[in-house]
Amino acid sequence: MKLFGYHVPFTQVTNLVEKTPVEAITTTGGIFDTKTIPYQLTLSRQKQDLATWRAALIHAENIKFPNRTELYRLYKDVVDDAHIFGAMTARKNQMLSSEFMVVDNNDIENEEKTALIKAEWFIEFVSLAMDSIFYGYSAIQFVDNIDNQFREVYAIPREYIKQELGLVVPNPAQMTGKSYLEDPMIKDWIIGVGGKRDLGLLAKLAPLYIWKKNAETAWADYTEIYGIPMRLGKTNLRDQETRELFISMMRDMGKGGYAVVGKDDIVEIIEASNGSSYQVFDMLIDRMNSEISKLILGQTSTMDEKAHVGSANVHERVLHEFAEVDERFICSVFTKHLIPFLNQHGFGFEGFHIKVKEDDELDLEVKSKIDLALLEYYDIPVEYIMETYGTPVIPKAIPVSEPPIIKKTKKKAKDIKNSIQNDLDNLYGIE
Repeated sequence: MKLFGYHVPFTQVTNLVEKTPVEAITTTGGIFDTKTIPYQLTLSRQKQDLATWRAALIHAENIKFPNRTELYRLYKDVVDDAHIFGAMTARKNQMLSSEFMVVDNNDIENEEKTALIKAEWFIEFVSLAMDSIFYGYSAIQFVDNIDNQFREVYAIPREYIKQELGLVVPNPAQMTGKSYLEDPMIKDWIIGVGGKRDLGLLAKLAPLYIWKKNAETAWADYTEIYGIPMRLGKTNLRDQETRELFISMMRDMGKGGYAVVGKDDIVEIIEASNGSSYQVFDMLIDRMNSEISKLILGQTSTMDEKAHVGSANVHERVLHEFAEVDERFICSVFTKHLIPFLNQHGFGFEGFHIKVKEDDELDLEVKSKIDLALLEYYDIPVEYIMETYGTPVIPKAIPVSEPPIIKKTKKKAKDIKNSIQNDLDNLYGIE
C-alpha cells in the first residue's frame, strides 16, 4: 500500500499499530511488557503553587491509597530550576567521578572482576541509585544480560510503582497490578533503591522552588512596568475607527506598556518611595538559592562566588562529609542489592564486594612544598618533575670553572740585584 506517495509494506503498518514504545523497549529478558503498562501516559505540566504542593504531599503520604502522581508532576518543574539542577549535579558528580573496584574479603583488588563494572550500565546504575536521594524510591530496570554486560539500565516511571504494596500498576490512579517482588519474570530484573515511604529531597525543595519562581515572575512583571518607559496617548477622537488606528499605533511602537486615554484623564503608576524595590525580589531569590544549596550540599560556598577563604574551607569539609555519607549509601546498595543481583545473573561475585578506590595522592600544592624542602638535601630526577607536575624541564647546565690565574709580580731591579749578590756570596763563602 502507499502512504503519502511512498510504498509501505502492510506488515510494517501492522507492527506500528500493535506495538507501543514501551513494548518495543521491553520485549526481552523478562522485562515489563504492554500487559503490565498497556499505555504509558506523559505527565503533563501545570502551574504549581503551595496549594498544589500541599495537596500532592497529602496524596503521597496516604497510608491506604498512596498516589504520588501529582508529586512527580511537581518534581518535573522543580528539577528544571538552574540552581537546583546545578546543586544536584554537583552532589551526584562527586560519586560518579569516583573510581570503583572489586575486592575480596582481604581487601585485595580483583582486576578481572573490576573490569566487568567498568561499563556504561554500571555508571548509569550508580546515577539512578543517587537519584533516589532526590526522588525517593526508585525501581531500576535491567535489560538483557549479554556476555556479562547489560544492554540497558533505566528507572521505571515512578508514577506506575506502588512501592508500599510492591506493585507495578497499569494506571497511576489504580491500586491493583502485578507484583514485581514475586513474579520471577520481573523480580529477577529489578533492583529497588531507597525507602518505600521516602519522598526524597525534592519534596522539601518544592516550596523553595515555588517561592523563588513567584519572585522571578513578579520581578519580570516589575521590570516590564518600570524598566521600560510607558507610552501614554491622549486623544479626543470620537470616531471609533480612527481611535482603533490610534490604539494600534501605540501598541506597535514597542514592548512597553501603553495607555490611550482622554486628554483630561489621569494615569498614575505609583512606585515604592525608596527606589530599590527590585532588591525585594533579588534578596528573596538569593535567600531561596542559599537554602537550596544548604539542603542539597549542606553549605553554600561551593555554589557562591562571594564566599570568603576561611568559610570556604569549612564548607568544603562539609561537602566532603556529604560525599562520604553518599559513598557509604552507594556501597550499602552494592552489598545489599547489586552483588546478589549480579551473582544471580552469573557474574561470579561471591566473596567479593565493590568499593570506592581511595585516592592516596597528596594535593599538588602540598606535594610541591615537600619537594622544595627535599631539594635542599637531595637531587630529584627530571622524570619525576615531568610526571608529577606536567612541566617540561631541562637539566640546568653547570658552568666549567677555569683554573685560577696566577699573577706574576714584577720585582724591582734593586731587589733582583740584591738577590744575585746574595747567591754569589753564598757560593764563595763570603760573609
